[in-house]
Amino acid sequence: MASAPAELVLVEPIAVGAVVRRAGPRLVRDGFGPLAVFFAGWKLVSLTAGIGLAVAFGLAVFVHERRQGRPAMVVRLALVLVAIRATVGLTSGSASVYLAQEIGIDALLASAVLASLASARPFASWFAQEIYPLPQAVAESEVFARAMRTITLVWGLYFLARGLVRVGALATVSTDRFALVVAVTDAPFLVAILAWSVYYTSRSLRRSAEWAPLIAAAEAATPGETLGRP
Repeated sequence: MASAPAELVLVEPIAVGAVVRRAGPRLVRDGFGPLAVFFAGWKLVSLTAGIGLAVAFGLAVFVHERRQGRPAMVVRLALVLVAIRATVGLTSGSASVYLAQEIGIDALLASAVLASLASARPFASWFAQEIYPLPQAVAESEVFARAMRTITLVWGLYFLARGLVRVGALATVSTDRFALVVAVTDAPFLVAILAWSVYYTSRSLRRSAEWAPLIAAAEAATPGETLGRP
């Protein structure tokens, strides 16, 4: 277990509201943006145009994030998924097949996320520092590691449930309605689970005898809101 430093510096208070307002729009943009751009391009121009716009959108976001100095882990994952969608969509020439890939992608994500629980770095820890850059000593602590495992489990179950819902929708509704189901099961839940993830991490650290006093002292010296404390 990492030893607590004598002085802990936070970029801002660990507040659910502040973190979600800052990171939530980026998460929705990275995760749902390419699909939304595809749908608009497909309906307004053509299938090929929609796929091309989705690829261009993903690349533009990646370049922007790198210029901002962020590791862009979510964007990197989104780019891989965009490449898979584009390859299958162009090969099949079918919008239905392009959209149906969301089910396969959910199965892939659920499998990868849940499988990461067996590794030293579960899924949530890959992205945590991009959402809120914690001091290294905190990020390497056992308390943080336990929180990341619980959060990873929840994200994995979400991807699994989302895929099952989309399987049912694909079998019962039109392509346009299926796209609506994809939207409804995506952005709102991404933001909600992000908010819970921040809350759960914050609560875990505040309940830790190791970190609670240092976080309280650091936040007292850090200007900004302190919403979301348990």
